[in-house]
Amino acid sequence: MNTIKSISLKKMLSKKRKQSLSTFSSIEHRLEFFSEAFDKVWINDSKSTGTGDTAFSLENIDGPIIWIVGQDQSIRDFDIIEELVLSKVSEIIYYGKHETRLKYLFGSKIKYSQLSTIDRAVSMAQSNKTKNIKVLFSPSCASFLTHETYQERGNHFKNLIENLI
Repeated sequence: MNTIKSISLKKMLSKKRKQSLSTFSSIEHRLEFFSEAFDKVWINDSKSTGTGDTAFSLENIDGPIIWIVGQDQSIRDFDIIEELVLSKVSEIIYYGKHETRLKYLFGSKIKYSQLSTIDRAVSMAQSNKTKNIKVLFSPSCASFLTHETYQERGNHFKNLIENLI
């Protein structure tokens, strides 16, 4: 098979996989592949309000992944996603107030940044030079600290990407 046909086949398979995952759930803000801006695949998973939700998302996305995760006031069980994170995530961008458990579990093994807002997290993800990397906005926390609902939070995330273009 020549190179052009091979590249075309890979693009077609990638597109079909994205379509499959997008139709997997009819809920907006759940594994929503919505943009390929800046040579990245942007995935809105704002409905992810716990580590179990994020585990599902990580299982269904090929790496490498930049994971944007948010602040939570409760104690989260990151142990259930540790293996997935270590095998698929190349960068964690945490937004919110200081969070030690996440940082100590992954900070020495994966590139880790802590920023104050979703806006800054998106900007940092956009500046990553890796092409075709997936940017997974899967906060793994309730939305009420920054937004009234996960829908509002997800729309804010999508608007940030659209405004970068």
